Amino acid sequence: MPTCKQTIIGLSCLSFSTIIGVVTWRYGPWASSTTNVENLTSTTSCDGCCNGLPSNCPLPVNQVLFPMVHNAHSSYQDNFVGASNNKPLEEALVSGYRALSLQTCECEGILSQYLLDRDEEWGLKESNLGFCGGVCGAGVRDPKEVLMNVKTFLEGNVNEILIIDFEVDESTLPDLRTALRSSNLTSHVFRPTSKYVSWPTMQSLIDDNTRLLLFAHGEGMTSCYANECEDGILYARDHFAVTATNDVESCEATLGGDTNIGFFQMKNYEDNKVKWPSENTARDLNSYATLEARLGNCKGQRLPNLLSVDFWDVGDVLDFVEAENKKRGGVTGGEYNEDVVFDGGGGGDDSEGNAADIEEVGNNVTAAERSGGSLRG
Repeated sequence: MPTCKQTIIGLSCLSFSTIIGVVTWRYGPWASSTTNVENLTSTTSCDGCCNGLPSNCPLPVNQVLFPMVHNAHSSYQDNFVGASNNKPLEEALVSGYRALSLQTCECEGILSQYLLDRDEEWGLKESNLGFCGGVCGAGVRDPKEVLMNVKTFLEGNVNEILIIDFEVDESTLPDLRTALRSSNLTSHVFRPTSKYVSWPTMQSLIDDNTRLLLFAHGEGMTSCYANECEDGILYARDHFAVTATNDVESCEATLGGDTNIGFFQMKNYEDNKVKWPSENTARDLNSYATLEARLGNCKGQRLPNLLSVDFWDVGDVLDFVEAENKKRGGVTGGEYNEDVVFDGGGGGDDSEGNAADIEEVGNNVTAAERSGGSLRG
C-alpha cells in the first residue's frame, strides 16, 4: 500500500502531466492554424429568396427570425478550451445561421505575437486584438481571418443578410474599428439615415447591398443616434432587448413597455453544473419540440427575432427557424402578428417621416442610456 508521501508525489506527477498535455495541445504547432475554408457558398440560398425564403423578402428585417450562434468565435475545431460550439462560425454561415455574437479581447503580449496575424497593412502591427472569451490562452480567433471570411461569405451569397453583435472587452474598440475598416466590411453595413430607425425590408437591404447589420456593447460603446453611430455600429442597448441568461423557458425580456427597441434576442443556451457550455444541454434546448414549446410561451407577447444558441450543429434550430419564418411570412399559419413585435419602426424604408412617429419614444430611450441606464442585463 503506497504511503501518504508516495500518494502525494503520484498525484503531483499526474497533475503536472495533465498540465503539460493541455499546454502541448493548446500551444503546439497546430494551435495557431486557421480554419480551413474551401467553400463559403450557402447551402440554403435560392433565387428570389431572402435568407433562404421568398416570403422573408417583404418583411422588415426585425420581423424575421435570425438563427444566431452564441460565442461564434469559440469552437473546439479552433482549439478553444471549454468551447461554446463544435464547429467554426464559417460552417455555421454556410449551413444557414445568419447572426453571430463575437467577443473581442486583448491578448497577452507574448501570445498575440504567436497566435495572431497582426497585419501591418491592416494597421494591426502593434495590436493585441482577438476574438476570445477573455483569455487568449484558452482559445482565440484572428480578427483578419474572421472578418475576411465574413466578407467573402457576404460577397458570394448576395441574397443573404447577416447580423453581428460584438461584445467589446477591455480597450479593444479602436482596433476593432480599424479591422472592420481594413476588411472593407463597412461597405456592406446598413447605416440609418435618421436618428431613430425605421427598419427596412429584407429585400431593400439586398437591393441596396447593405446586408450587414452591426451592433456592439461593452467598453467604449455608448448610446448614439442611429444616423450618427460611427462606422455604422449601432449601440446594442439602444436596439436590443434580451431574455435573461439561463432563462431557457420564458419570453420575458429585460425591457418592457413601449420603447424604440427593434430586436428581441432570445438566449436559448445554458451552462452545465461546472459553468461550461454543454453539448448535451444544447441537444435538448435546440430540439424542435423544445423550441416550439418555448416560443409557444410567447403567445400574446412579443416574439423574438434573434434565437441565440450554443453548439449550433446539434438539434433542429434551422428547421425550426424556417418553419417559424414561413408563419411570419404568411406561407403557413396566417399572417405575422405585428402587435407582438417590439416597436422598432419596422414596416418600411428608413425615412424621416417614419422616424418622426417614434421620435418621442426614441428620446426616452437615448435619454435613459445617456443618464447611465441600461436596456439589457
